[in-house]
This record gives sequence, C-alpha cells and structure tokens, in this order.
Amino acid sequence: MKYFLAIVAIVAALHLNAQPYTVKGHVYDLQEHQALVGATIEAIGTEAKTVSDETGYFELRTHRPDEKLRISMVGYRTQMVQPAVVDQTFNIQLQADAVSLNEVRVTAFGVHKTNKETAGSIAVIHRAQIQQGNGVSLQPALNGVPGVKMDQSTLSESRISIRGNGVRAQWGIRNIKIYVNDIPVTEADGTSRMEALDVNDIGQVEIIKGPASSIYGAGTGGVINFRLQRAPYAQQSLEVSGLVGAYGLGRIATTYRNGGERMNSYVSYGWQQFDGYRDHSNDMRRFLAGNFQFFPSDKRSITVLLNRTTQHSQIPGALSRQQVEENPRQAAPGNLEKQAGRYQNWTRIGMGQQYLFNDRLSNSTSIFTYFYDLDHPLAYAYIRNYYQSYGGRTRFTYEPGFSVLPTTFTVGAEFNQANTKGAQYVNEGGKEGAMNGNTDYKNTLYSLFYQSETAITSKTTLALGISFNGLTYDVNDYLLPERSGIKRFNVQASPRIALSHHFGELLSLHGSVSSGFSPPSGSEIKNEDGSINTRLQAEKGINYEINAKGNLVRSRLAYDLALFKMDMKGELIAQSVQQGITVYNNSGRTSHNGAELALSYLLINNDGDRQITLLRPYAAVTYSHFKFEDYKILDGGGEVRAVYDGNDLVGVAPWVVSAGLNAETRVGIYVYGSYFFNDRVPLDDGNTAYNPAYHVLNAKIGFKKNLLRHLAVDVYAGLDNIANRRYSSHTSLNAAAYGGGSPAYFSPSPARNGYGGLAVKYIF
Repeated sequence: MKYFLAIVAIVAALHLNAQPYTVKGHVYDLQEHQALVGATIEAIGTEAKTVSDETGYFELRTHRPDEKLRISMVGYRTQMVQPAVVDQTFNIQLQADAVSLNEVRVTAFGVHKTNKETAGSIAVIHRAQIQQGNGVSLQPALNGVPGVKMDQSTLSESRISIRGNGVRAQWGIRNIKIYVNDIPVTEADGTSRMEALDVNDIGQVEIIKGPASSIYGAGTGGVINFRLQRAPYAQQSLEVSGLVGAYGLGRIATTYRNGGERMNSYVSYGWQQFDGYRDHSNDMRRFLAGNFQFFPSDKRSITVLLNRTTQHSQIPGALSRQQVEENPRQAAPGNLEKQAGRYQNWTRIGMGQQYLFNDRLSNSTSIFTYFYDLDHPLAYAYIRNYYQSYGGRTRFTYEPGFSVLPTTFTVGAEFNQANTKGAQYVNEGGKEGAMNGNTDYKNTLYSLFYQSETAITSKTTLALGISFNGLTYDVNDYLLPERSGIKRFNVQASPRIALSHHFGELLSLHGSVSSGFSPPSGSEIKNEDGSINTRLQAEKGINYEINAKGNLVRSRLAYDLALFKMDMKGELIAQSVQQGITVYNNSGRTSHNGAELALSYLLINNDGDRQITLLRPYAAVTYSHFKFEDYKILDGGGEVRAVYDGNDLVGVAPWVVSAGLNAETRVGIYVYGSYFFNDRVPLDDGNTAYNPAYHVLNAKIGFKKNLLRHLAVDVYAGLDNIANRRYSSHTSLNAAAYGGGSPAYFSPSPARNGYGGLAVKYIF
C-alpha cells in the first residue's frame, strides 16, 4: 500500500509541476506611463514567449509560477522580473535607453511613437546624458541638441533659445513653453524661470523645436517638457551624494526611490553652494522635490508633484570689453555698489490623472498651483514681488476604430491665471529706500486645441491641428491710477499640418507647416511713462520644415536632419530709453533659415564579451542664416530712428558644433568627453560689435558599480574648459552706454575648473 501511495504522490507532483501557469501584466513606459505595444515577454530557459497588445497587456503561460521573465523592446533597457505571487497582475515599467537616438519613444503632439515615426524636429535628453556633465547645470546637455542654445555665465543668469527665438530676452526665458510633468512652468505672460528646478531631479527632457501651437499654445520657439526622475521598476533605494569643485562649489543631497507595483516614489532633499568665478556671484540653494505616481487600477494612474526651492544669488552684472581685458572676474561697479541679487522662494504643487475609459477613449488632466516671493535689488531699483498662479490642462484622445483611414482625435484645453503684487523702491546700497512703484498684475491665459492623426497608408500619416488662444493683462497701479488698465490680445488661431512617410529603417521623411505667436510679457507692455501700450500685439511666425530621420550601417549610425524656414513678423524691438526703462514696438520682420543635423554612432554596444560595453561618438551641427528683413527702431513719437534691414540677427551664431564620445566598460569605469564650438555672434542690431568665437572642451571620468548585493557606488571627477579659454557664453544684447562709458555686453564664463563627487546607494 505504501508503494502505491508513493507512486500516486510522484505522479501528482509531476502533474502539478507540468501544470501550466499564466503570468499576466501590463508593460508601460517608466516616465510617461504610456502602454508599450509590441514589448517581448519571455520566460528565461524556456520557449515561452509573447508580446504586449495595444493596451500593453500580456499573458504568458509557463510551467512554474516563479519562472524568471525577460521583458525587452527596442529603445528600452531590458527588464528582468521574478514573479513571486500566483495570480498577481504586474505593472512592469521599462526605462528608455539613451543610446537609441531614433528609437526612443516621445509624446510630442500627444502621440506615443518613436522619434523616427514622429513628424517634426524633436529631441530627447535622458538622465544618462545629463549625468555626463558637472551636475549643477543643464548647459552641456541642452547645447548638445542642434538648434537649442543655453547661455549661462553664473548659476543665476541663464537664457535658453530655440532657433534664435528667445535669444533677445533681457532676463529669464521667452518665446518657449516649458512644462514639468505636463504642468506649465511658463507664466501666464509667457516668461519662464528654471532656477527652481534642480538638475539632479530631472529624469528626461523632451524638446519640440519650432512652433507647436496646435496643442501647446503660445510660443514661436517651441516646447521643453521636463520629466522628473522616477524610481527604477522593482527597486527600493536610499542614496547619499556629495560634490565639491572649484570656486567654492559644494553640494550634498539625499534621495529615496521606490518603484513598486502600485506606487512609484522619488523624493530628494539637498543643499548647494557656489561662490562663483566672478566677484559678487555667490549662489546658494536648498531644494526639496517629490514625484509620486500611484496606480489604483489598470485604467487609472495619478501623479503628484511637490517642489520647494530657496535661492539666494548675487548678480555680478555685465562688463565692457575694456573691463573684461582688465579683470574678467570683477563685478560691474553699479551691481557691486547696489548689492544686486535675487533672493527667492518657489513652491510648486501639481496633481495629474490619466484615465482609460475603454480601449478607444482616454483622458489626461492636471491641475497646479505655483507661487514665489522675490527680493530683487538691481543697479537701478529694488524690486519686491509676490506671485501666485493656478490652472489646469486636460486632453481627451479618441480612436473611433475606422476601418478606412484610421484616425486618432485629440481635443483639450489649458488655463492659467497669475496674480503678481509688485513694489519698486529706490535701491540704497542693497536696501529698500522710498517706494516709487506699487502695481498689481492679473494675467489670464487660455488655450483650446484640436489635433487629428490619420494613417493614409500603413507607412504614411497625416496630422492636422489648430489651437485658439486668448490672453488678458489687468494692471492696477496704486501710486498713479491713471496708468492702470486692461490689455486684451486678439484671439490667435494657430494651425499645423504635417505629413510623414516611412520608407524603411534607412529613412523616414516628414514635412510640416506650422504657425505660432508670442505675446509681449507683462513687463514689455509699458510705455515710457509707465502706461499700457495698447498698440502692442503678439509676434507671429510661420515655419516650413522638412525632416529626415533614419538608421544606417546595420542600424548603428542614427541621423536626424532638419531643414527649416521660419518667417517672423511684428517682432518686438526693444529700445532702451534710460537705465531701467525699456520700451517695445512691433516694428520688426526677420527670416530664420537653417539646417540642423544630429548624428550618433554605436561603435560598441554590449557586443559579446568585450571589456568595453559602450563606445558612442556623437555630433550635432547647427547652421543659422538669420536676417533682419524689415527692421526699424522707432523714437518716442513713432518716427524711424534707425534701419537695420539685411543685417544678421543679433545674438545668433552662424555655426554651432557640439561633439563628444561616451565610453563605458564592464568593470564599471566610464569616460565622457565633449567639445563645443560657437561662432562669433553680433551683439547689436547694427552689427558693429561681436562676441568672438570660442571653443570649450570638457571631460569626466568615473567608476560606477554594484560592489555588494545591496550597495552601489559612483565616484567621479571632471574638468571643464580644459583649454582654459576666455569667453562669454552669456551676453547682454544691444547694451546701451550710460555716462560716457562703453556698452557692457559681456558676462565672462569660468576659466578652467575641476570637480569631483561620490554617490553611495543602498538597495533594500
């Protein structure tokens, strides 16, 4: 009898072992939480394999419930999953692979496709690319994108332009829409400030170059969407990092990450100090960021963003050419005397939800509030502002399932209202003197948008879009009520049409025509006497573009080539009346013609058992032929004072080249090198003064490895401006000369400087 029972037990065990188990789950993009179609799921050591469907869902039958799974997809890092619970539904999140230039997924224009499949000039910067720099500035990463330029001298003074749009901004960022996790950073009047965003919190940057008004509203330059870091899937860790460098650079931060099935958490807190290359350029920051994502169901995800930053920065000011030759590290005498600086606190809170009603209809909605207080002593005044804005953005996507000409429709809206209480005082050595201004601003912006994408054939796609945008400024001057008033801009309709054809892996060809507009900011609508300039209207532009993307040399060489022609009219021309007073007129028309080329070649990418696991040279080349077509400076009476037709556009270099090499080894050693060339740049509309061409060479070497089962380290050192070039990345365009002095154009950038850091991560 006992032998019979033993035989029965063995047969039962064999039967149970052969019993098939079904592993179920969804595959998503880690940053966007978009469903990934066509991801491969396979059980290691078996022939069991499947792919995710249109909703990212998969089912895989295995012989054991704990069969180890490999999930892979082109453009993403392979993810290993060890099932531990029977009948559990997995929410697997794949992280984008930074080396795949054209295969990375983008969400530009509301669709989730590879860069190669998407019409338009789009660039994606991953976390790995940001880490190749010094860790305190986005300048190296952004300047590696053709057509994008970040000018920076100190950490408190930076300017971003795309295809020349935004380069004329006196401060901050203009003509470009900026978002963080789909929450607008750009204020209602079109200005953006990025100081509240810590470089080390950024997980991904997506850039649309050129007008994107069909779904993003105002902005002739384009859109930059920052995504904060998310925790790697199925990993919980605590990291402590530190950084020291030349000119008193110091930083320490703590980061917690937890990538669970139902919640993804990223929290960072830190402190940063930088004495600065120049006198009177100290910068101190404290920052706290929280990025949380919840998955209450397969149809719903919720995102919560919390951000609090304090910054105390001194502003050294621009120097004349003679002052730079005497001593490039000195501060401008007026800024030093008046203790110019920027002392502010930011708080940003946002919440978003993505909801899948069914296989055809989905919605993405976010709401936010954003406020800051600012103490801003300048050479000519002391400004104190209190700012608060609130608003939201929603987007519905519908796929009706047409059998002929299948089409995806998108409709949505964005609203942003901002209130500013601003007071201006006489600056008495960095202290508030008598009040000479007390004004409240209430700015309201709204945008309604529509877009459709139709598959004409399996390889040809047509995209159509249009947005309607309105903007109102309500100004209340308490000292001089007669200067109060309301400025309403005409509703702007901005259409876009794009046609794409996929010829194969070697070539995807795209063509588009799009229009955009950029209204003057709240500080630009004033006349010389402080009253509202009712004549001002928005700048307008129309952009024609052809874009070719593909992969050559057995898919190792990726290229992205864009040719564009953009005509701008009604450009705002700034005229400095006296120090601290600048007036604007719609009296300019310019042509922006250019070419942009990005190349990336994977010489080695995890090939076999080589000790070098990655060897990737890359290059980005930008050619800009930007001209004033009809460009006139008017006096206070509206009469023409100067004509600059045919001159080169101020602030834009004809040639910009960025190149580099990334190398990583199996033992954990990595080396990054980069080179940047900027051609000479006209500094004034008359093309009488130029910023000389300059070269910058940077390098970084480090060791990154999991030393123990639960411990990972990253130790590195770098050297910026290796050739010790003297140059000014950030310049003050059209600077005026006061008191018989020379124009102060230049803000010298740091000489050769080094840094080093260490990060220790404990993995639970």
